[in-house]
Amino acid sequence: MEQKALECPICKSNKATIAGENVKLSGRFEDKEFITTELTVLCCTKCGYYMFFDKMAQFTTKEDTKNST
Repeated sequence: MEQKALECPICKSNKATIAGENVKLSGRFEDKEFITTELTVLCCTKCGYYMFFDKMAQFTTKEDTKNST
């Protein structure tokens, strides 16, 4: 899978901290229940926006830090 530079969709910052790993979200839609696969949750250090990525996501920054779970 192609690697992309991390960018917050709100403020366009490329800095984020890991807010959670192997997180599963569950919920209900109409009469169906669902649970997601394990996700990595990142929080933008500039504006606080939470971003959710599956295990296939890999990001690189100019400092060569990787988030590959």
